[in-house]
Amino acid sequence: MTHAAQRPGKLAAALVRSLFGIAALAGAAGAFAQQGYPHKPVTIVVAFAPGGMTDIVSRALAKELGEAYKQTFIIENRAGAAGQIGTEYVARQPADGYTLLVSATGHVIGPVLQKKVNYDPVKDFEAIGILAKAPNLLVVNPGVPAKTVPEFVAWAKTQRSVPYATAGAGGSTHLGGELLRHLSGLPLTHVPYKGAAPGTTAVLAGEVPVAFQDSMSVSSFIASDRLRPIAIASGERSAVFPHLPTLKESGYKNFDVYTWLGLYAPAGTPHEIVSQLNQTVNRIMNSPAMAERLRAQYSEPAGVMDLAQTRDYVVREVAKWRELVKVTGVKAED
Repeated sequence: MTHAAQRPGKLAAALVRSLFGIAALAGAAGAFAQQGYPHKPVTIVVAFAPGGMTDIVSRALAKELGEAYKQTFIIENRAGAAGQIGTEYVARQPADGYTLLVSATGHVIGPVLQKKVNYDPVKDFEAIGILAKAPNLLVVNPGVPAKTVPEFVAWAKTQRSVPYATAGAGGSTHLGGELLRHLSGLPLTHVPYKGAAPGTTAVLAGEVPVAFQDSMSVSSFIASDRLRPIAIASGERSAVFPHLPTLKESGYKNFDVYTWLGLYAPAGTPHEIVSQLNQTVNRIMNSPAMAERLRAQYSEPAGVMDLAQTRDYVVREVAKWRELVKVTGVKAED
């Protein structure tokens, strides 16, 4: 038999092998599609201690995600360094959609403010969604003889030092306190805690007289008169505190500091997974039931944003807080 006669047989065999290969790949793809995401429990790392706004919202979201996907979403608190510990942990995890991060405004502030931060808030993460917003509040222990901003200023001027508690160094509440110190000249001294809950507890106990905290973390204590709100730190009055004046109204120009929460995945997580989560999270967080639940705890939905809008939001916030760090003069080692 000649080589010419053998060639068609070899081509036919090669074609058969190729078809088998394609069939195998198609079968694998079909199995993957049937398996879907998520096919096993998902861990949501919360970068703060239990009890604060980040934790409360994350647990509500995890419950809804579990019902939507018929899968378990586990909350794991990794607190410390204003969210840095949990954030760096997630940045090092496999980019497969099974380890996610919920962090607060400190996610974009930390790299600007602190020297030993081993993550980039934009490059090292896929921003999935902005979950909620809450005004930051200046609150005091009822033992402080002040009910208004002028009364607070007058009292603070009589003190050698006015310690104020926050959820940790490098967060929006920290920068809010430092901005007030810068603009007012009051002897405010930052006392960072590992989350809003322990910081609030310190003020309740009288260990620290003042706190800058997000509204959700202190709302129940305000309602029970265990903490007294003095002012809102965001630029406009809040619908959940309509009678509480802003620091901006009280003469501190351009004072607009608030807390927001973001959901992230490690950079490189498949677009299909991130896109799917974005759509699901938008639906959950902006549903009437969740909006009502958030407002009952003195916060509100951030609004529907697609992936591009979410990323742009994070980029703008990085620039905003970089400028505020310059204005307040807060140093990286603080």
